[in-house]
Amino acid sequence: MKANIFVAVLLLFSFGCTSQENQQLSPQQIDQIKSEVKAVGDRLMTSFERLDAEGGPQFYADSADWAMINADGSRYDYQVTKKAWSEFFNSATAWKWTTIRQDFFVVSKDIVICSWDGKDETVLKSGDKITYDPHAYTIIFKKISGQWKVIYQQDSGIALTQKAGRK
Repeated sequence: MKANIFVAVLLLFSFGCTSQENQQLSPQQIDQIKSEVKAVGDRLMTSFERLDAEGGPQFYADSADWAMINADGSRYDYQVTKKAWSEFFNSATAWKWTTIRQDFFVVSKDIVICSWDGKDETVLKSGDKITYDPHAYTIIFKKISGQWKVIYQQDSGIALTQKAGRK
């Protein structure tokens, strides 16, 4: 937990040291940026709900600097993430996300931090059901070549697994 707070403070400090030009966004510009990033996030979750292992990666920056930190503390780079998604989606019959709260912090015209809280439920081919409730994500989006891409993602939550045949 302390590591997550440290990373968040470090990121906010780092992004806070941007030029004055970026800090002068109008409320309309901020609303437009939030709307654009929300639309990308919604399409990302829709691709996951379709169990589309190929669709999800289009929303992420394929970069050596990219990182995902999972709820269990494991760290993935972009290539490991793509492989893990493929394995996960091949083992599942359904995945459902329910948003509880979503906040956007526009750091600059091309950097947005999204705090996304909700619940997700996975049904595996084995019949087991995995639920994260709550499940929280911190996602950093960056506008790259005119498109909003995820450059960093961290999630937290505790999985509850219900074995097939048990209620």
